[in-house]
Amino acid sequence: MTYEEIITGLRTLTPSDFDYNNISARGGERLSELTDALMAIPGGSSEAAIEELFSVMERMPDAELGSPGPLVHTLEKLKGYEQELIRSVRRCPTLLSVWMVNRILNTDLSSDVRQSYMLLLKEAATRSDLPKAIRDNAHHFVELQERRHRKSL
Repeated sequence: MTYEEIITGLRTLTPSDFDYNNISARGGERLSELTDALMAIPGGSSEAAIEELFSVMERMPDAELGSPGPLVHTLEKLKGYEQELIRSVRRCPTLLSVWMVNRILNTDLSSDVRQSYMLLLKEAATRSDLPKAIRDNAHHFVELQERRHRKSL
């Protein structure tokens, strides 16, 4: 599969592809095929697709795209995904992107970096333009990280 075919495949995914009530939906399998093909491309062009991978999340903010699934696993292997994650969460927080922020917060970070990621989650938790599930998820992760941080002090 060529890079262009992979990008086209990512752009054509829709929420109905991930509807688990539809037995013919193959979104999860298709997403795995596309991300596997992307990672198999030689020469580092995978990093060029970071924005496209976040675009999939943003088009389907509350769809079940994996747990964490091929998008998250692929992005976390790509150098420099964190800056696009921050931009994506500011543009259009999703179930997966706020989860990714929480995964980063579970690592060893400087206090400044930790604070900026926490702020990002807090902003997502209070945005009235987002589906309730996303706000609730962000709020849950804020509380989880605050409890975790208090225990470590």
